[in-house]
Amino acid sequence: MLHHSPKRIGEIIKISVAYDPEPRLTIPHPGFSKALNGNKEAKVVFDGLPPSRRAEIVRYLKNLKTEKALEKNIQRAINFLMGKERFVGRDKHQSLSKSLHYVKRMTCMAVS
Repeated sequence: MLHHSPKRIGEIIKISVAYDPEPRLTIPHPGFSKALNGNKEAKVVFDGLPPSRRAEIVRYLKNLKTEKALEKNIQRAINFLMGKERFVGRDKHQSLSKSLHYVKRMTCMAVS
């Protein structure tokens, strides 16, 4: 709580806002990129996610402290994208399952 906040009610302040054109790109951890490139189905699902969900997964992985935790969570993220388990507090979504089904169908069509 602010010091002497009851005395500051009605205080007038000046605020300025400026446009910052700098992009806020979140670059995935190299281990996650490698895991996605090694699993084409998971990559298609990841690329089909809304940008906010992709950023959520990337930020979560980038904030992990140890290599052991990172490796474990990269595998969990891949499993989440494949519709096999929960990740970052989210259940597997039907849209993920649909994307995965589409990828499998397209893969079968390309083989035949």
